[in-house]
Amino acid sequence: MICPNCGKEVPDDANFCKYCGIRLAKEARLPARDIIRNILIRRIEGIRNRDSKTIRDLVDQDKYTKFDDWPPFDLQESEALKNEAKALKVLKEYDYETRSWKIQIFGDSAIAMFIIRYRGQIRDLKFDVQSRVSAFLLKSNEEWKIVHEHWSRFPL
Repeated sequence: MICPNCGKEVPDDANFCKYCGIRLAKEARLPARDIIRNILIRRIEGIRNRDSKTIRDLVDQDKYTKFDDWPPFDLQESEALKNEAKALKVLKEYDYETRSWKIQIFGDSAIAMFIIRYRGQIRDLKFDVQSRVSAFLLKSNEEWKIVHEHWSRFPL
């Protein structure tokens, strides 16, 4: 599980985060905003760990769309996860930090916005990017899934 306070990975059965000390509740008991933030942090951790399965598990694969801050810049649909899986195979390094989170919930839908700065290396290309991210999530069968993401670069 990812700690909703500091974003570090902790064992699923932990009662407290060993990094920041916050008391951990089971995900179902967390406020919806914390659950949504946790899903998006796990999605980014999926990139860092080059884990396309985790990413696929967090999105609604039938409805998922994406505007990316890496080519192709067009609206991607079913090909978005395939394109990302290919990129993960050549990703050598990845580290990130997030800030300025805002999450709004409208019944069984939610939008989350945040800024991410990420750096690393893909093939021989080093990168240091700052982007605005908006993610739209839907709740179905008591589970939140990402249905759309929009990543948009802006200057460091």
